Amino acid sequence: MLLKACLNGARAATAHPRLPVTPEALAREAAACHAAGAGAFHVHPRDSRGTESLDAADIGAAVVAIRLACPGVPVGVSTGAWILPDVEARRARIAAWAALSPDARPDFASVNLSEPGWTSIADTLLDAGIGVEAGVWFPEDVPRLVAWPRASECLRVLVETQSPVPETACQQARALVDALGATGLQRPRLVHGDEGGAWAVLAWALRHGFDTRIGLEDTLWLPDGRRAEDNAALVECARGRPEP
Repeated sequence: MLLKACLNGARAATAHPRLPVTPEALAREAAACHAAGAGAFHVHPRDSRGTESLDAADIGAAVVAIRLACPGVPVGVSTGAWILPDVEARRARIAAWAALSPDARPDFASVNLSEPGWTSIADTLLDAGIGVEAGVWFPEDVPRLVAWPRASECLRVLVETQSPVPETACQQARALVDALGATGLQRPRLVHGDEGGAWAVLAWALRHGFDTRIGLEDTLWLPDGRRAEDNAALVECARGRPEP
């Protein structure tokens, strides 16, 4: 099963002393996570001011740095609407990634199906040769996904629970997985939680044989309540949890 490390997310650099925002810091964290057992990375590249960016230069700088540190390990990025709310402007920035050299182009990008204009973003990624991770947050995202003519081209479906309450987050994971199963769409699922739900959903995913992820994007804390030293500490803890 794949364990992906989500290194920074939309968090401010002040959220944690080891939260990486520069290409160099992302590369260091990625190397440590790979040594701890991570098999892929999800990052939110930043510009020179530390602000999330979709500009090709910023995307490429982050991807190149991580690839140099971890050759052959897949690298993905975000396309979140909060980074650039105007759909057409966001689509145009993402379209420019097609001109990046192969070593600077992301392997995949996540697309949130609850966001306006997501199909144009996903189509643009596929046309650029970049894999799509379809982010399913809510039950209504499932019919949206299967109605998209290119759903079968997705690299994987991200089942992303929203509740910080562990029990509720696991219930959300089960409901979304069941809804996806009923569609017959045969794409890999990666199941993960957020904040208070992160560790419970990770354990649920492992018990049920799904890919999952962990990192400072999803939680700053270890299961015992201690603050994680860095991303690698979270990955090490996740790798140490029993699988079925």
